[in-house]
Amino acid sequence: MEYASSSLKTSRCSTVIINLRTVSFRQAVPFILGIAVALPVFAQDSSADRAQMTDVWIRVAPGTDHPDISSITAAGQAVMNAYDHAADGILKCLIDWGRVNTVSGFPMELIISENQVTILYEYNHTVRRVFLDQTDFSSAYPPSLVGYSIGHWENDTLVVETRNLLPGWLNMDGVAPYTGAAVTTERFTLDPERQRLTVARELRDSPYYSAPLTWITVYRPAEFPVYPYDCTVGSYGSGLEG
Repeated sequence: MEYASSSLKTSRCSTVIINLRTVSFRQAVPFILGIAVALPVFAQDSSADRAQMTDVWIRVAPGTDHPDISSITAAGQAVMNAYDHAADGILKCLIDWGRVNTVSGFPMELIISENQVTILYEYNHTVRRVFLDQTDFSSAYPPSLVGYSIGHWENDTLVVETRNLLPGWLNMDGVAPYTGAAVTTERFTLDPERQRLTVARELRDSPYYSAPLTWITVYRPAEFPVYPYDCTVGSYGSGLEG
C-alpha cells in the first residue's frame, strides 16, 4: 500500500511516497518526522520576501526625510555659501545620488535578481546597478553621479554601499553638499504584511561633515508604473519636490 500526502509538498520538494510493503513502520517514522522538522525551514525561506521587493515604490511622505546637517564643517559651509544656481547640473537634466534619494517625489522600481539589483528612478531616467556578486570596488570604474554600488543580503535586508561618487547635493538650491570622497550605506527592509519598504541611509563625508548623516525613507507600492520623464533643460520640472 502506498500513501501520498499533499501536505508534504513544498516549493522545493515533490510529493513523498512511502511504500509500506517494503518499509517497516519503525523505519518510516524517523523519515516522516525528519520531513516534519524540515518543513518549517522551507516556510522560513527568505527568497519569497526578497522577491516582493521587485515592485514600483513611491515615498509615503515626500519631503520629510532630509538629514540633519548641523554637523557641517567650515569647508562644507563655504561650498554652500558659494552655490551658484545657474551652474547646477540639475538645470541640464543631470541628477546626483543625493537628490534622487531625498527630494524626488517620483517613484522608483526595484528589480531583484540573483547577482544584481537594478533601481530605476523615474526622475531624469536615472539608473543604478547594485552588484551582489562583487566584494571589491572596481578601480577602473570612473566616478559618476550615482557612483558604484555593491550589495549583500543580511537575512531579508539588502545592504548597499556606494562609492566613486561625483560631488553632489542632498537637497535643492545649494543645501547639504557632499564630496567625491563620500561613502553611502543603504539598508532596504521590506515589511511584507504592511507592504512598506523602509530605506535607512547613511552618508559619511568627513571633509564636509564631522559626523555621519542619517535619514530614513518609507515607501509604499505605487499604483502606476515608472513613466518616461520629460526633462526641460533650464527648469527643475514640475512636481520635483513633492
